[in-house]
Amino acid sequence: MIFALVIGGSGVAIYLIESPHENAQITNLLDAFWWVSATVTTVGYGDVVPVTEMGRIMGIGLMFVGISIIGTMISALGAILIGSRLKKHESVESSTKALIIKKIHEIENLEKHEVELLISMVKDLHDEVKNNKKKHD
Repeated sequence: MIFALVIGGSGVAIYLIESPHENAQITNLLDAFWWVSATVTTVGYGDVVPVTEMGRIMGIGLMFVGISIIGTMISALGAILIGSRLKKHESVESSTKALIIKKIHEIENLEKHEVELLISMVKDLHDEVKNNKKKHD
């Protein structure tokens, strides 16, 4: 919307500034909008240029406005993309935490013989990993 306002307002302004001048290259609104669009997007073909001092000063301003608008749009797009990735990461992290908490509650509710079995399984697994590590070293 800002981009449209800049092009619309600047197109009319440059037309009013340039068209009365004797050597003007911007003599109608189509030329004005063409020049403004090329300047704001920093393409600047050079086929139509302002000849008045005020028109050139306006051109300098439009160049900076164009760079600012394009930079802002690219930054906003980047922020949106990064934000969506962070949400996905937070979602996975949150799900993992919930699963761990659920498993802890399940362990807390185990009977004594189930806890002893679980401890035995963990010890066996630990020994197996330790023995495999020694074999590979």
